[in-house]
Amino acid sequence: MDLWYEKFVGWTENPRSWFGPKSFCALSLTFLILLSGLFISTSHKTDPELATLNIPISVSRPSFEEEVLPLANQISSAFGIDQEKAIEFGGWILEASDRQDLSTELLASLIFTESSFRKYASSSVGAIGPAQVRPDLWGDFCGGVDLYDPEQNIYCGAQVLRHFYERCDDDFDCALSAYNVGLNGTNKFAANRYLRKVDLHIRQLTSVSFGGH
Repeated sequence: MDLWYEKFVGWTENPRSWFGPKSFCALSLTFLILLSGLFISTSHKTDPELATLNIPISVSRPSFEEEVLPLANQISSAFGIDQEKAIEFGGWILEASDRQDLSTELLASLIFTESSFRKYASSSVGAIGPAQVRPDLWGDFCGGVDLYDPEQNIYCGAQVLRHFYERCDDDFDCALSAYNVGLNGTNKFAANRYLRKVDLHIRQLTSVSFGGH
């Protein structure tokens, strides 16, 4: 009995005696790997109550209606256009401006130069609408839209002007001349007269200030 007790005490005091040297080392290594894995998984846990999302704060811009009214006031005051018509055209011009990245003042001045804001104006060469676009030249370019619709006419006119602006290497004088007499037009007198008219109307429009415009 005393012999078995002494052996038991010896095993508890020296665990290496339970296994051979190789088995003890393998068991120790396995234990260390499990312990390190538990530490790593625990250290990467984040308290859900402390987690936050880095959402960028969006800068609000005025609503479409809030932008239309100041532009309509400019058009009405500078060009003597009826307020109701100015609001209607202002919405179309603002939309065209956003689509083609062109200034509202430029588009409004071009439309006043071309048609004095008449929805169904037409010319002897077949140009129609507020922006005086020729369906035979630009109908397909603008996606086959109804150019007799004044709204679509303005969108198409802005698209054509943007096209010329890019063809002219970002030169608005060249783009406006091309809009009037064509990209390869030779009537410099007509082109220069057109540029002076548009420039005059831009200055008229920008001299009026409503709500930051």
